[in-house]
Amino acid sequence: MNAVEFYTLVDSVMSATLADPVLQLAQVIVRFDPLAIESEKHDDEDYGDSDDLRDALYVTRRCFPDLYADAVMALCAGQSEQRIEQYIRDGICAQGIPMDAIEFEGAFAYGIPMPAYGVDPTDPDSLEPHRDQLERLYAVFGITLEGYQLDMPDHVYDVAFAVARSLDEDLREGNPMYDQLYWLLGWAFSMTGNTCVDATWEILAEYEPLDWSPDNVAFAKTIITEADDIMADALAGLALINGHPDLMVVLQNNVQIIYKAVEQQKGKRNKPNVKLKWLD
Repeated sequence: MNAVEFYTLVDSVMSATLADPVLQLAQVIVRFDPLAIESEKHDDEDYGDSDDLRDALYVTRRCFPDLYADAVMALCAGQSEQRIEQYIRDGICAQGIPMDAIEFEGAFAYGIPMPAYGVDPTDPDSLEPHRDQLERLYAVFGITLEGYQLDMPDHVYDVAFAVARSLDEDLREGNPMYDQLYWLLGWAFSMTGNTCVDATWEILAEYEPLDWSPDNVAFAKTIITEADDIMADALAGLALINGHPDLMVVLQNNVQIIYKAVEQQKGKRNKPNVKLKWLD
């Protein structure tokens, strides 16, 4: 077969391909959804068997179809894999999932990343960059942060819980200041009920991350949005008590009242339930 015959054969095959609607559809799929053929197989495998870009494409195809479409078009346009992967990272971050929190190789195989805002008085490093302000708050509860071997007695958490419980919904609805104080105590003593707010990075690393799925992404977004709202109030409360001496005095007096009640309840199952007084 000479060259002319070869190219004639190629043209015939191409013409036949373009004339067949099934083959036309196959070309469209290959161009605009290159992972369609392997997606079912990949769903049953662990991420990380290939490179980061491949995993990123599978994640976006499953959970962020708009990002996937844009990434595929960028690939067809000849953009670099590194640039496309960064585009996917930025796009997922823009939708509320902190992909910028994990920069290591295999990040997309790790699962859905979650922020960790928690503080641990026994680990001073976790208090940064608010250590000085938090130290003043812990001092109100009789806790002095010294070195890295602080022993936080359990009854301190009981006292903090009792003080926070006294800031009931009616009081907090009538005065946002007390709502901020409520969430500050919740954050400082890891009792908000939101994992991202209560857990430090070390604690969060012990949890199995959520797999990439649309339902899990929606669930993660709900937790992260709630955590961000709580942290906004908690940090506002931290600034408030450090700049409002009268409130700090009232807080300290109420803490002492609870400590006395705890002492009286020692050995009993029920936690102290004392009516505290707050500023109008």
